[in-house]
Amino acid sequence: MNRGIGRVTAAQVRREMIRTDRKESRKRFRIGALILLAAALAAGTLAARFLFALADIRTRGMSATLLSGDVVLCERMNSPVRLGELGRGSLALIQYHDNGMQRQTVRRVVAVAGDEVSVEEDGHLIVNGEPVEEPYAEYRSMTDWSGGDENPGGALENPFASPDEVVVPAQSEVVDARVNDMNYPLTVPEGKLFVMCDDRENAMDSRSSRFGMVNEADVLGLARAVIWPVHRAGILADG
Repeated sequence: MNRGIGRVTAAQVRREMIRTDRKESRKRFRIGALILLAAALAAGTLAARFLFALADIRTRGMSATLLSGDVVLCERMNSPVRLGELGRGSLALIQYHDNGMQRQTVRRVVAVAGDEVSVEEDGHLIVNGEPVEEPYAEYRSMTDWSGGDENPGGALENPFASPDEVVVPAQSEVVDARVNDMNYPLTVPEGKLFVMCDDRENAMDSRSSRFGMVNEADVLGLARAVIWPVHRAGILADG
């Protein structure tokens, strides 16, 4: 009789089975967690690519609503799930070209196709013959602009931009770009939008012939929420 081989009891077999099951359970949990993480990352990437864009505000042009340093979540205009519609008061993420460079900026839509628009020298707005109440606006003449370190053009950075949406960092603009040189009253043509900055002094907008009215097709999205910094996080309401 071989005394080197001990008897394996039923209790030992059960303990071994429990240990093996726990080991397999931990392995399955780790694999499942990795799959869920990968799925969440994929879903987030798809959402960022097709539903939302992030905009890093670098300027003072919308300072009554958006501050330099804010990171804004924008709903893409081509999103299959729409939260709102483009119209008067919308905070629009706009693509435009300046000196051959493609840029993005946030401006407020103040008039749509068919509207008659006049803008007083200090930035007060008249649409269809009626003064517009704009609690978000800071009224100062563009001709009073005294310069500053920030670019009033309103360039944004979108880390999820596709190659055709790449933003070139904006260079310093000339003061002449901020003159209110449009002929009023004017009627907004079909397919166009008249947009303005909330700070009526610090950035160029549709009051300047250099910037002009915006094509509806050049609106990339609608600004919906500030997500950074934390103390400024919140939903953005249309005007």
